[in-house]
Amino acid sequence: MKLPVASCLLAIALCLPLFGQRATDFTAAMEKAKSSKANIVVFVHGSDWNRPGETVAKIWNDPRFLSGIGTGVLLVNIDRKESPSSSDEALAKLNAKGDPEVRSIPAVAVYDNEGRFVGSFSGLAEIEAAGGLLPATRRLLATCRQRDEFWKTADGASGMIKAGRLGQGLDSMDIGLGPKGLYKPVLEEMRKADPEDQSGFIGKYTFSSEKLVDLALDKAEKKDFAAADTELKKWDSNPRLSPKQRQQLQGARFALYQRWPERKRDLKAVLEAMRDIDPKSELGMAAITYLRMLSEQRKKGDPPA
Repeated sequence: MKLPVASCLLAIALCLPLFGQRATDFTAAMEKAKSSKANIVVFVHGSDWNRPGETVAKIWNDPRFLSGIGTGVLLVNIDRKESPSSSDEALAKLNAKGDPEVRSIPAVAVYDNEGRFVGSFSGLAEIEAAGGLLPATRRLLATCRQRDEFWKTADGASGMIKAGRLGQGLDSMDIGLGPKGLYKPVLEEMRKADPEDQSGFIGKYTFSSEKLVDLALDKAEKKDFAAADTELKKWDSNPRLSPKQRQQLQGARFALYQRWPERKRDLKAVLEAMRDIDPKSELGMAAITYLRMLSEQRKKGDPPA
């Protein structure tokens, strides 16, 4: 028996994966995401003033972007107009929870199906460096999938292993605990699973350069140099710290050794360690500058600063 054409088309459509779908606003996207478990992609631009965003917006609005983005994705357009109308302002309220804090626009950001921020590329330079809007978006979605895989394996684990999987999930996003401490509940899960922090991830996600510098200065003022040095060595033994955190740790050590007469001779080694971690970072370049200054002082015979 022959099936009607409409029935055949429907059968084919049901067998084919759905492409990305556009939502009217972030609030509507969240409602759909709850039932479909879809992730949300947000594109931020300014149609009446942001010229670099015009070419990227054309790609965003191209039907081929939907087919290229893959399945199970909802797309939300956020237009930050310089002169918004009353309807634009009403739409902005519906988009408020999905309007990411980005350094510049155009920008693309991904939220998971619970509305949690996953990551973003902000500014034309970042998007182009990622290969363009479509590759940048795919990378963010891949990050979300990778994170979820780590967290899925954490569900069946315990102790240090569970904390490690949760920490690896956070690492995959590379946004710390997220905007406004969004992922603090994950940190609390890690603490419950691994109270002794055998994984090292709790230390990584509670690390504070400001507190370490304050510790160094406070102990130095009390002449309790050794206690501060012991605490810094403890942090230094954590293999999970990021390169930036290790540089900041050296910064705290530098503050301590500057005030510790017996260790002033080690300032050069501390600066060299800071430089070698990442010479192109702000702290790395600052270390290079200070090393040059120390070298000039030695040539002149001046005491080190």
